[in-house]
Amino acid sequence: MAQEIIRLADDLPEEDRHLLELIRKTLLNYEPLRATRPVLDISLQQGLVHLQGRVRTSAIKEIAELLVLHTTGVRAVRNDLVADPEVIRAVADALGADSEIGPACPIIEVRDGVVLLVGEVPSEAAVRRAIELASNVPLVASVNSHLRVAVPAMAHATNGAVAVATADERGHV
Repeated sequence: MAQEIIRLADDLPEEDRHLLELIRKTLLNYEPLRATRPVLDISLQQGLVHLQGRVRTSAIKEIAELLVLHTTGVRAVRNDLVADPEVIRAVADALGADSEIGPACPIIEVRDGVVLLVGEVPSEAAVRRAIELASNVPLVASVNSHLRVAVPAMAHATNGAVAVATADERGHV
């Protein structure tokens, strides 16, 4: 069952296949990575390892690279793993740059590149725009929206006048 989370190339020379198996075992022994059940693609050519896939945290991404780099026979690692916080940041930047959606400040949650948008926005057009903006972020796999339309409450106009209560009105004599 654990072998499903790491995909390895099948048509490799015996030496590369052995090194990939060492890398697979090393990564599967790292409990935080194994527990989150990511799907990783690992390729290897002459000691150069390429990591791809999605992981839950930036720490898992960095530690996975370090573990692979310290595997005997690995010369270098190209780490193209995408951590969920990177996706959150990219989506937040895209939504924050929009003059209507940015101030609404929707909550952004991500799991394996799937974005969940939660919160209130001022219109149905803003809901559609938020989904479109998030969907256009290259790191995003898909977007689920739980955005609601909330019409802003009307503010009472005071015509610029400042209301001042007298001491009697405040309960003081």
